[in-house]
Amino acid sequence: MGRTGVLLAIAVIGYFIGVAGYYFIKSLSPWLAEVLPILLQAEWVISGLFGAIFAVILVVIWSYTTKE
Repeated sequence: MGRTGVLLAIAVIGYFIGVAGYYFIKSLSPWLAEVLPILLQAEWVISGLFGAIFAVILVVIWSYTTKE
């Protein structure tokens, strides 16, 4: 399986995780409305989100710059 296939497989898995997350979040929405403002003010949450985004960007760059 080439790089395109691996990226496609990751995208499909991400899609299904997103769909499952949608239904999970839908059932937790009242609780999230209460807790989310507190979490968004926490510096560790914001740092974690930026770290996750940075890691994904690095993996995408790595996957396009290396050769088989």
